[in-house]
Amino acid sequence: MPRLKVLHLITTLPRLSGAADNTRYTANLLDPDRYTVHLASGPAGLDQSQIAPHVRLIVIPFLVRPAAPVSDLRALWALYRLCARERYDIVHTHNAKAGVLGRVAARLAGVPVAIHTAHSISFVASKSRLSNWLYRVLDKISALLSAKIITVSEVNTRTYLEARIGRRDQYVTIYSGIELEKYEDRSARADCRREIGVADEEVLIVWIGRLNRQKDPITFLRAAKEVVGRVPQARFVMIGEDSLGVTLEPHVRQIRRDLGLESAVQLLGYRPDVHRFLAAADLVMHTSLYEGMGRSITESMVAGVPLVATAVDGVKEAIVTGQRGGLLAPPRDPAALADAAVRLIEDPAFCARLTAEGRAWATARFDVRGMVRAIDELYQNLWKDHQTE
Repeated sequence: MPRLKVLHLITTLPRLSGAADNTRYTANLLDPDRYTVHLASGPAGLDQSQIAPHVRLIVIPFLVRPAAPVSDLRALWALYRLCARERYDIVHTHNAKAGVLGRVAARLAGVPVAIHTAHSISFVASKSRLSNWLYRVLDKISALLSAKIITVSEVNTRTYLEARIGRRDQYVTIYSGIELEKYEDRSARADCRREIGVADEEVLIVWIGRLNRQKDPITFLRAAKEVVGRVPQARFVMIGEDSLGVTLEPHVRQIRRDLGLESAVQLLGYRPDVHRFLAAADLVMHTSLYEGMGRSITESMVAGVPLVATAVDGVKEAIVTGQRGGLLAPPRDPAALADAAVRLIEDPAFCARLTAEGRAWATARFDVRGMVRAIDELYQNLWKDHQTE
């Protein structure tokens, strides 16, 4: 078969994002002997450092996350011109805004194959009911322009189908891969704990995520307050930033002060070495309000760290509470999260059993090379179908 020309399009490509990591891995690891790969993104928070030299990066100046009708139309025009000029064989869009604009532009430009990856549920992301309704309508329209829609969990597929977005035969679940070897290595445990001043006998609880509404860091802090009252040796680390929107960092710092947690909770900002902190961790707490799957969920499971997490979306597919991976609690419920954390801390045998089950399940499913093989196979099959039409 001829070498296919592929455009990956994502609204933003920051350094701390599961969707961005998924997109970068796919672009970087597709065989350059089989694919010419371009990667396009809006300019906000753009991190070029992890893009392979053979991947061409294209910045779309008007592609922004918030609804902005004038900018959105200018971005659509820029994407149409790009697709028409480059004559892509496949356009693969990622996330909500790029998914709508990219699929429309691809259809207008006559691109043969359009694929979309829904990294989370687009129509629950906003506090505005009107915005959520609009994205639901736009996703329905965009599904008509898609050869396939990739989800990162079967739970998300069911959610989209229940919303009457697309047909069942359009959907394929491809789990978002990670570098297994990096997260399986726990050799940094002692050094990392020493660097952040956590003693061997202390319990280190780690939170990883962007400091925004979706990840709900405030609930983590309130849960931490309850945990430390019952487990005085507990220590906490928060890893993350949010360079894309309205960051909650000032609010997080204020709440930490108000709760008297400044000595117990360290805010470390962005860290490129998350795997070292997972090696150092005794427990990971995940507090998202919605989630495709949650990259830190799968990273923690592969690293062999027990989890306490909110029972949302794809998280419920990864963690079977009390059986695999850890324990689940309702979102925005710090007391329930704290109860779950204390239970795992106080019952090491129970905790070890959940962790072992989670690690086995995750390592069998989340190898990044397996993810890219599945995407490669999807591309090749869709191209063959197009050739026979």
